Amino acid sequence: ALGVLAWTVRVARIPADEDHPFGHTPAEPIGALVTAVFAGVLGFEVGRSAVGSLLAAEPWEPVPWLLPLFGAKAVFKLGVFAAARRTPGSTKSPALRALAVDARNDVATSLLAVGGYFAARSGYPQMDAVLAVPLALWIFYSGISLASENIHLLMGAAPPIRRQEELTRLVQGLPGVIDAHHLRAHYLGAALFVHVHVVVDGKHSLREAHDIAEGVRKRIEAEEDIVSCSVHIDVRDDARDDARDDVRDDEPPPSTLPEEDRRS
Repeated sequence: ALGVLAWTVRVARIPADEDHPFGHTPAEPIGALVTAVFAGVLGFEVGRSAVGSLLAAEPWEPVPWLLPLFGAKAVFKLGVFAAARRTPGSTKSPALRALAVDARNDVATSLLAVGGYFAARSGYPQMDAVLAVPLALWIFYSGISLASENIHLLMGAAPPIRRQEELTRLVQGLPGVIDAHHLRAHYLGAALFVHVHVVVDGKHSLREAHDIAEGVRKRIEAEEDIVSCSVHIDVRDDARDDARDDVRDDEPPPSTLPEEDRRS
């Protein structure tokens, strides 16, 4: 899993090109999805081995050289887990989140093996199998959760409502923008594509309105999690709206008399 995730992170950072105009950000969720499959397989194998040991009731003879092997693996994977969690942007990177899950699962299985070794030496040879059953379920569940999260990203789902509201408020506060509405956003892999309607004053020239839209686009695309933004311009013409209101005010109210009375 470590090799797969390292490769997908490198691919995801390749700049946009002619064949991939919005970049290569879907590579990270793909790598994370592969890691989720590994986690599911690991959980299944741990559970199968544990159930088989319990049904066979065969005593496990601990081999001394296995202890440093399990211990070294636990220490190494713990370091990988810490590095994945402390890397800047780890909470927004599907690959780093998947790496943390994978490392955490390996630490848990290694520590279980170390505990099983000492339990077997103390006269409880099946203790590791008993503890492995709930561990297998936990690992399998982590794989399902990881897969669900990254399928969500690959299918172009919308970001949380809170993030959409943050972006709307950001646009509303930009120069020349009277209001912003109908913001739509969806994931392109690990990044977001945003489309937003902005309201500008009808007194602006076409060039000025275009410059306002360009300012909105550049500011939104400066956000770390956004790969592209498109802006639709709506015009508010206060003078025309006021004139329309004046016409309505000058119109006589509709008659409430019956039709025959109005004819007379």
